[in-house]
Amino acid sequence: MDQSALKRVQSDQAKAAMKRQLLPHYEGWIEGTLDGDSGRQDEVIVTLMVWAIDAGDYVLAARIGRYVVTHGLLMPDRFNRTAATVLVDEICDPILVQVKADDTTDVTPYLAVLNEVAEFTASSDMPDVVRAKLCKVRAFALRNGTTDEQTTALELLRQALTLDAGAGVKKEIDRLARVVKKAAAAAAGTAGDDSTDSTDGGDSSDGSDGGNGAEGIGNADGDTAADDAGAGEAAASSDPTVAASATATKTTRKSTTRKPAARKTTAKKAPAAKK
Repeated sequence: MDQSALKRVQSDQAKAAMKRQLLPHYEGWIEGTLDGDSGRQDEVIVTLMVWAIDAGDYVLAARIGRYVVTHGLLMPDRFNRTAATVLVDEICDPILVQVKADDTTDVTPYLAVLNEVAEFTASSDMPDVVRAKLCKVRAFALRNGTTDEQTTALELLRQALTLDAGAGVKKEIDRLARVVKKAAAAAAGTAGDDSTDSTDGGDSSDGSDGGNGAEGIGNADGDTAADDAGAGEAAASSDPTVAASATATKTTRKSTTRKPAARKTTAKKAPAAKK
């Protein structure tokens, strides 16, 4: 490989530029290794994974990284870390530097590759602080999205804080929690308005007014009709209380219409004639 040429360069940015120029020369090696899927230990392929990261080609780095992590390939001794740790560490650090330099930096374009890396390194052993970086940078890629994405971002930030108390995410957790809470309250208010509109529409079909009209017609027939209806209800009802009430009402009304009894007059007898 072109390690000797790289060693003569001190600037990291210059080295990254050189790696971008050199990577296409190793395309055949990369594609042949990935297609062959032999899983043999290969120092060249793991080194090219790091070159892809340094060159900013995270998509290629993730492709190679999946192969390396899946087959458990070892990193050269100079890295002193596992392949999964190197991959996560070296991808996340430059993105977090961008955010630190300008908090408004849009890192959404990295989301797909970050999610892919999170998926195939989920069961890999690595320091908690490194996994916390992956949670943090994924959250930053989601925090300006939809309400669901912001909710996921909040969960990732809390996970990062759990993994690393010094992850530097407390302020962002507080801010995002307020945003998510406000969005949830607004959604609940909208749902309440929709429910109220539905209830108002249902009132127009209420037939209670028609029932009142029927009651008015029944009352116009007079007490006699009411008495007959009451007696019928009492007879038909299976509730003894209702029947007794109706019967009592009828009896009361009848008692008020009784005619007063005629007074009896007693004729006085004429006094007997004196003899």
